[in-house]
Amino acid sequence: MNDNLVLLHLSLINNVGPRAIKKLLDQCPCNGLKDFYNFSVQDFCKQFNFTAKLAQTIVDGLSDHELLKKELDLIKKYDIQLIILGSSEYPESLANIYAPPTVLYCKGAKLNSFEKNMAIVGARKATDYGKKLIEKVVPQLIENNWTIVSGGAVGADSMAHAATLRNNGKTIAVLGSGLLKPYPASNLKLFKEIIEKGGSLVSPFPLQMEALSGNFPARNRVIAGLSRGCLVVQAAAKSGARITAKYALEEGRDVFAVPGPIDSELSEGCHLLIQQGAKLLMGPEDILSEYREFVKSEYNDAVVQNTNSIVELGDPIAQKILLSCKEAMSIDDITDLIGIELYEVQNKLFDLQLEGLVEQGLCGKWITLI
Repeated sequence: MNDNLVLLHLSLINNVGPRAIKKLLDQCPCNGLKDFYNFSVQDFCKQFNFTAKLAQTIVDGLSDHELLKKELDLIKKYDIQLIILGSSEYPESLANIYAPPTVLYCKGAKLNSFEKNMAIVGARKATDYGKKLIEKVVPQLIENNWTIVSGGAVGADSMAHAATLRNNGKTIAVLGSGLLKPYPASNLKLFKEIIEKGGSLVSPFPLQMEALSGNFPARNRVIAGLSRGCLVVQAAAKSGARITAKYALEEGRDVFAVPGPIDSELSEGCHLLIQQGAKLLMGPEDILSEYREFVKSEYNDAVVQNTNSIVELGDPIAQKILLSCKEAMSIDDITDLIGIELYEVQNKLFDLQLEGLVEQGLCGKWITLI
């Protein structure tokens, strides 16, 4: 039996979590993980400092070969992708988090085919305010080749998935249940469309696991781990969306939060996140600027398609500045290079910055963003 099958078997044992399995993996026996089938309770306690209760659970679980066989049969029958921690198919961003899931079950496109992911999460009771914000942000993220990750739940999650599909983007739904028990059942049509349009359904749980309340923190950690950033649209002070953002912050990911009415319960979580350092979001440019990308406006498209278009728009100074700042340059150097008065350069840099075409770094130098 190869190591991947042993890891799958361990992941199927109730009350044996990713941290315990990671400990076993880090101290793998010389002959491979299959040696664990011959370990006694005392062996696990002595070598891994497990409690007797945990060691007994592992021994009993590994002796149940039918448990593994049933799962393998289901994987084959329903053509499920099985992604094991440590394999080349396992997303690197997720592998680097604290206690990554040992196994991911996937239906649809391969997870490592998505180059950059942005999580969008929020309240199950998200309002039209949240929906409008999602519909404003998602198209621009898709234009810049982002994949949208969310949790497949009703409310903000469904809004994010649906907006992505309407705009011909790709989206990943991370479920809090097994893939053969998709939750919520009201989103079955949505889940099918996600797969058909090039996205993925993902779960860290055995195929037939129901959507237990204890599953959702683990699901939220996967959402955060798969993503470079996390946008919280509407969230109560105590909510799953805020927990997802907390995980994202812990893992050094960017967190964005949408402010709302101060008397709304669904604003409390976002406002707390902003107080804790999340970036206040008013539009897609607040996300894109973090990654040196920009909103596709008519003016920006003209600049991207043809640098000379700025001249055609009657702005030769802007063109000269953009060409000069392909590499970071101080304002004095820009002035000397293009031979224009300092005040003119300052005014034009301000206009270009508002358009999202240049930015000023911490050292004061300017650089073109296109």
